[in-house]
Amino acid sequence: MNRVVKAGLAGGAVTIFLGLVGLIERFADLSLVGEQVTFSRLILVVAPFIVGYAVGRPRVEHGERRSITAREALLWGAVAGAVAGALVGVAAVAVDAFGVERVRAVFIQVTQGLIDFVTLGLEPPIVGAIGLTAISAVAGVLGGAMHVVPDRIRKPIVSAIATILALGFLQRVVPVAMAEIDLETDWLYTSAGLTWFGAAVIGGIAAGVSILKTWKGDVIRDAIRGTTTGSQIGVEGSAPRGGTSVLRTVILGGAAVGLFVLPLVVGSVVSERLGTVMVFILLGLGLNIVVGYAGLLDLGYVAFFAFGAYATGILTGGMLNSFEGITPPVIHADLSFYVALPIVVLLAAFVGMLIGAPVLRLRGDYLALVTLGLGEMVSVLVASPWLTPLVGGPAGMRDISDAAIGGISFRDPKNFYFLALAFVILALFVSRRLYRSRIGRAWTAMREDEQTADAMGISTTSYKLLAFAMGGAIGSIGGALFAVKIGSITPASFQVFVSLQVLGIVILGGLGSLPGVVVGALVLVGLPGILREFEEYSFLAYGAALVIVMLLRPQGLVPNVRRTRELQEEERAQDAWAAEKEQEAAVEGVST
Repeated sequence: MNRVVKAGLAGGAVTIFLGLVGLIERFADLSLVGEQVTFSRLILVVAPFIVGYAVGRPRVEHGERRSITAREALLWGAVAGAVAGALVGVAAVAVDAFGVERVRAVFIQVTQGLIDFVTLGLEPPIVGAIGLTAISAVAGVLGGAMHVVPDRIRKPIVSAIATILALGFLQRVVPVAMAEIDLETDWLYTSAGLTWFGAAVIGGIAAGVSILKTWKGDVIRDAIRGTTTGSQIGVEGSAPRGGTSVLRTVILGGAAVGLFVLPLVVGSVVSERLGTVMVFILLGLGLNIVVGYAGLLDLGYVAFFAFGAYATGILTGGMLNSFEGITPPVIHADLSFYVALPIVVLLAAFVGMLIGAPVLRLRGDYLALVTLGLGEMVSVLVASPWLTPLVGGPAGMRDISDAAIGGISFRDPKNFYFLALAFVILALFVSRRLYRSRIGRAWTAMREDEQTADAMGISTTSYKLLAFAMGGAIGSIGGALFAVKIGSITPASFQVFVSLQVLGIVILGGLGSLPGVVVGALVLVGLPGILREFEEYSFLAYGAALVIVMLLRPQGLVPNVRRTRELQEEERAQDAWAAEKEQEAAVEGVST
């Protein structure tokens, strides 16, 4: 029970923190479904729900994973949720009694409106606090029930709710896309977010798809892969049918058509954000080779981003901004973008080996600190007077090529989307081929156990340098496309935070997972750009997303299968270690 109370207190503290930073009061009127389900009301129940889910998970006792009974899961969820709600309610009542203006002198986001919202607008505030505690207890019970309800019921419900909330947040994007293809939006959206009818339809469709996936998932996967299940051939396992799966061809064709028409449907604003997402996908794919495949923690990856951008500007006729006017760099050329890009990639691969050479003997935290220092050095150098004649110093470069083909300029957001998409597909293909090759297997062995890999005859030095070179080459393409997209670059675009942002993309999506990089970029780069009202809270969203993923899904949103197995083996080893320590403590207690 002590663990349950602590979890509830943690959940309540999180809700209080969100109130103190202004997130609750500011979005009190942001409706998601009708006028009843608002973002701020959702915040009040999310923390109790999460702690209810957390305390209802199976736990390790005496080295064995013990399942929790339905009664325990519901009871502990209710207690944890009630504690979380009670802490928030007590804090609101205390602030009201002490004086809002006095508290506001320290926490400027605390207002009477916030107190009234938290206490449900009831008088006296203690009544509202009791009501909030009861609502939080219900949310905690629902969180604990997630471990009680069978999968065939739980998964459709979760899919329906997640889809409804996602469309509620995208209420400024989806209606525009529907209008572009002449679809009526009144049945789905109003000025107050999703209509209840639209939410019911969308939720029903999502639940139906989830049920179909649960019942016929194996059959659908076999049809896509072009294989026959064991029950169909009379033996365990699967066997290839021969030929190409028609369903797989149809799905791939549909995905290709969807990617092609996407910018034509969503408009210029979303297309511009999608272009930025493509750039960060390229950066994520490059860093995924270094961190996800080879296991080399690189915190200075922004160096390749900056190198690709500045090298493209120098080779394609970019000019320097200076007090003397617009001047060319001391080293410059006037090449076509498509001629300059292979040169940039080769140079970036060479720079990657130069950066990798001094850190070959470093591992883990030491490698991270050194690469972080190298990345910061690059940020300082491009802004220093020493390199001003080459890269423009703090003023940067301008008039960088727009990579035009004929009369098509890729400065236009929709056109740039297609250019970036082509390079993303190429990078995905190269990354996939590398992972499945002998090089990829060597990287995997080196990541899992470098000493064993070296003892087995794998040249870890060569493969480390190759990882830095390939990661740098792909990252430089992202920098080159960024320069084309913007047309002018300054050192402000290449701060160390970019390295942390790209690392967050790789970790959030799943180390070593190519689809994970795409999903991570969409979540950490795409959503903050589309949901502009949350832009000032983007750093808070980054931190929260990483913390939640590390706690609840450490393998990432779309995990790599091999990485998932590694984590499971580590977890079993930790459980065995915990059991051994408990047995030793028990023996010592008996002996004393």
